[in-house]
Amino acid sequence: MNFEGLVPVIQCTYIEKTLEFYQQALRYIIISKTESDTGLQWAYIKSDNTYLMLQKNTETLPQTHNKAIVLHYFTSDVSAQHQFMTARGINVGQIEDTAYHVRQFFIEDPEGNKIAIGQDIKNK
Repeated sequence: MNFEGLVPVIQCTYIEKTLEFYQQALRYIIISKTESDTGLQWAYIKSDNTYLMLQKNTETLPQTHNKAIVLHYFTSDVSAQHQFMTARGINVGQIEDTAYHVRQFFIEDPEGNKIAIGQDIKNK
């Protein structure tokens, strides 16, 4: 009995804006989506080997709801990712080396979720 994957679900107040962010910053494509008369309700998206679901939120969430989780993406070239996002107009943080041997920078999606983009530098 094994787990076969994990797909985070991001609760979105601004789902269209958030979807566009993930498409522009992290090159996600839409696999499936649900729309209604009031617009986009849900999207299942993919970038390389990572998946996310975006769910339109109709309830008011506490302001601290998204502060406990950081989405951490690993890449083979953090500098190239930083340059790519900067060129696309994404507000990116400075690249920093951590005590746990990861070179990383942070971005934030329109919902306020913190996203780390990092590269393992222990064996470099």
